[in-house]
Amino acid sequence: MSPTIRAFLTSCDAIFEVHSHAPVVSFSDARQLLPFDPDAMVKSLAFRLPGDRYAIAAMQAPERADYKKIADALCVRRADLQMATDTELAQFLAMVPGGVAPLPINEAQVVIDSGVTAMETIYCGTGRNDSTLQIRSAELLRVSRGVLFDLVKRGPLTPSGN
Repeated sequence: MSPTIRAFLTSCDAIFEVHSHAPVVSFSDARQLLPFDPDAMVKSLAFRLPGDRYAIAAMQAPERADYKKIADALCVRRADLQMATDTELAQFLAMVPGGVAPLPINEAQVVIDSGVTAMETIYCGTGRNDSTLQIRSAELLRVSRGVLFDLVKRGPLTPSGN
């Protein structure tokens, strides 16, 4: 776990566990290599916003991000929503690819897909890609001060057959 993330969680009196493992970068890696329920995994995407601000959008790992919805949630134009580079992740958020945590490190704005609230316990990044944070979704919402939005692409409705 990143020392910055640990210090943040400790300062919030958060209740959490950390699981160490081999490095993973993608959801596909995590699903294949980690013992956690894939439906309980949360992925976090880090963005650079105008004015050298940063934001983190979190959603259930299997879901597809809707960048227009994320931009709207962050009150920026879609064209102004830029993925944070690896260097920016390290320098401004104290994180690495595959380890982005949905936490307001260095005042990053956090938005969380409303689907995350349906999950009791979640597994997400710790700032590093060789450990996973286990935390209750209500606890994550408390410490992240994240705002809930609909951030994922919804597939076409399927006929019910009735």
